[in-house]
Amino acid sequence: MILFINIGRILSQQSAKRKIWHYVKMWFGAWWKIVLWIVWFLCQFNYFNYNWEQWYGYTKGARCSVPEDEMEDLRNLGRTVQDVLESAGVTYFLLYGSLWGALRIGDILPWDNDIDMGINKDDMKVPIDDVVTALQAKDLSARYNTNGAINVFSKSKFQSRVDIMLFSDWYSTGTMHRIGWETYIFPLYYRTQHSFPYQLIKRPLDTIDFIGRKWPAPHGGKEIMKYHYPRDYWKETKPEGC
Repeated sequence: MILFINIGRILSQQSAKRKIWHYVKMWFGAWWKIVLWIVWFLCQFNYFNYNWEQWYGYTKGARCSVPEDEMEDLRNLGRTVQDVLESAGVTYFLLYGSLWGALRIGDILPWDNDIDMGINKDDMKVPIDDVVTALQAKDLSARYNTNGAINVFSKSKFQSRVDIMLFSDWYSTGTMHRIGWETYIFPLYYRTQHSFPYQLIKRPLDTIDFIGRKWPAPHGGKEIMKYHYPRDYWKETKPEGC
């Protein structure tokens, strides 16, 4: 009788162990699938952005021209942001579509709906939060995102937008990189199309006409565009249908 009881206990313990091992394998199996799916997604997203990023690829279906009152609100926002950055002693410069507008027509491109700027974070003598606070003191909506950009909005009905991207030579190699967590998640995209030589923004910067003022701009005119839009920087592309 005792023998049968001991055998029953052993079988019961083995059954419990099998159940535990079964659940462990299920748990690890599910997590491995999740991890593999995340890795696949990040690889696909990096590849998609790397191949999709053209200097006006995002404007498919965009308006061919922004109404003048809306455009003027954006210009006023840009001038206010410029004043704040000047007061803060920040090294800033035009970038992306806004630099194209300055190079080509001395103004915002007719179909563009924001202003793009860059800041050399390595030169900043004030904390980022102080810059955000100074912008908010001008009755603007401003916030610093962990993707390495300060987003500024007017409080008008148009909610015009200025994006200020922060760059740093964080590897001390003479190459400026976008800061923020997204640069680690999407390295192919950010390292290939949002990096450029420090020499292009070395002080003193060039100046260029933009929205009725002189603005700092990278050296060499469109030279920086070769790094941001390597596959089509030489094209004068317009939104589809314009």
